Amino acid sequence: MSDRLWKAQLLTAAGWFVALVTAGIVLHAWWMRGRLARFQRLSMSAALLDSVPGSGSYDMVTAAGVEVPAEVWPAAVAHAVAHDLQVIDLVPTGLSVVQALDLARAVDLPSYRIDPVGQGRGGGHAILAATDLLDRARVTERRGLDVGEMAEVTVRLRQYAKAADLLVVDIPVTTDLTHRRTWLKALGVALPADTAVTQTLALSIAGYLLVLAGLFASPVWGLIPLAAYCLAPYLMFVGARMSPTDLHRAALFRPIEVPRAWWHLIRAPRSPWELRIALRNEESRDWYEAELAHGVDRFLQPRQKSCPWCGSGALRVHVRTWDIIQLKPGRFTLERCGGCGHVFQNPQLTPEGLDFYYRDIYAGRGGADMEHVFSGQLSHYLARAEMVKSVATPTRWLDVGTGHGHFPRAAATVFPQTEFHGLDMGEGVEEAERRGWIAHGFRGLFPERIDELAGNYDVVSMHHYLEHTLDPYSDLDAAAKCLRPGGHLLVELPDPECSYGRLLRGFWIPWLAPQHLHLIPLGNLIEALAARGFQVLEIQRRQARQAPDIAGAAVSLINLFGPDPARPWAPRPNAMDHARFIAARSISVPLLMLAYTLDLLINPFARKRSNAYRLVAVKQAG
Repeated sequence: MSDRLWKAQLLTAAGWFVALVTAGIVLHAWWMRGRLARFQRLSMSAALLDSVPGSGSYDMVTAAGVEVPAEVWPAAVAHAVAHDLQVIDLVPTGLSVVQALDLARAVDLPSYRIDPVGQGRGGGHAILAATDLLDRARVTERRGLDVGEMAEVTVRLRQYAKAADLLVVDIPVTTDLTHRRTWLKALGVALPADTAVTQTLALSIAGYLLVLAGLFASPVWGLIPLAAYCLAPYLMFVGARMSPTDLHRAALFRPIEVPRAWWHLIRAPRSPWELRIALRNEESRDWYEAELAHGVDRFLQPRQKSCPWCGSGALRVHVRTWDIIQLKPGRFTLERCGGCGHVFQNPQLTPEGLDFYYRDIYAGRGGADMEHVFSGQLSHYLARAEMVKSVATPTRWLDVGTGHGHFPRAAATVFPQTEFHGLDMGEGVEEAERRGWIAHGFRGLFPERIDELAGNYDVVSMHHYLEHTLDPYSDLDAAAKCLRPGGHLLVELPDPECSYGRLLRGFWIPWLAPQHLHLIPLGNLIEALAARGFQVLEIQRRQARQAPDIAGAAVSLINLFGPDPARPWAPRPNAMDHARFIAARSISVPLLMLAYTLDLLINPFARKRSNAYRLVAVKQAG
């Protein structure tokens, strides 16, 4: 190949690269403009009124240094009353470009307004809320909140409100980016909390490097993506309802302002909220250090020699794995019965072991992270409810293993006349009752509460619950006793027959050791239900699939390579631990894109590709 031809091909490749980077910048800016355009301004017409009906039933929660103008109060209350809203987050018109883009990325307003389990988001300055809701949510401090406290209240009020919105309004604004890191962490825009920072940082750095790569590929043509990069904020905000006070500086000096925002994200001093979290983390570390000093082998019972489902002694190792979510120390074995196919953890955990491995996952340190996960499952919740709707219209429904009540909250939109109750071991069931997501909560083991529950329900649901129980048979017996004749049982479980379980081994999320003690094949469950007087009416497999399998395995790999250095059950982190964490999050985007692509390509050819199944059965009379 001649030098001239080689150079021509190189220039062509550089030209295509520059064109793609430029197109990416413009498309992203246009997408962000669309999200920003959905924010509405608060009408100030009610500010002219002497009084607004219902004004005494609302109060304002404000951040430190924010005083809401007197004329905004009646206008906000009038809007809340007119639209039957319990919460309105008042977003300042003059948020900085960085603040406004953080908010626009976190909030898809059409979904936010109708999602019954969606997480709270806001501008972090002022929130109008119904007084009774503030009291029920136990928000006692309502003025002068720091950044972390304001974010936590934003999330909490959305959980308690039946209807909420965000409106843009002219109120004093704080554009200091010093506490941006705190805001991203406390708001829970990603999980775990530190991922919110590293993910935001990694995406920003990736875009910046693409622009630099365009300049390197062609110093002349590379000026085009650089110009697009600088002008993008204008495309996003000109004509929008938000008017950042720093728009010109953020646009024209973007190559300087963006690294400056990185610096604030990384090097800003820890806020009071972060210091309180760090103190709690240290107290938790002391507890874990004391427990781990005695080793984790003591948390395992003697190995069982027969299958707990059918009694067969034909057992063999199915997969060896680890604590895939929290990465607490310990190794676990799942064995498969050659007689019935039942997969179970062997040896199983002792009661002390269960306490150790469940600690800080659904409450405590991991509570906010799991709230983030469950709040993103609306489509699954509605699909479960619709499955029951095709066969029954229940008066009273018990959701076993309800957690914080996300499923009943969503299902109530399908069954508005149904009274939902919930049962769980943790304190989340009490929180669900306070939120109003269930009418009544029961705390404890299902079989131990059966005397007060027997014969009271038209529907009992168990979603990803039986795999956590010590004795699934006992819980199925309890479900049968709970239901009235003709009542329905809705069950959803991970599918141990899924082909991905063998392919991905310990990285397959549904194994979820050490939480999942029993993984029940569909045929086994059908037989167990028939023995208890149930007739299965419908089975769903593909529709019950929880998440992409290969992408889930990629997340597990990323966490294993660069785990959260702040986890209190690990040795105190050093510089290398922090570097690995940042590196893992930096490579997560391309790795997850590749994993999702593989999921799409392989799924059509996977013989048993659903990682879960669900069924609905009726309790026959007699």
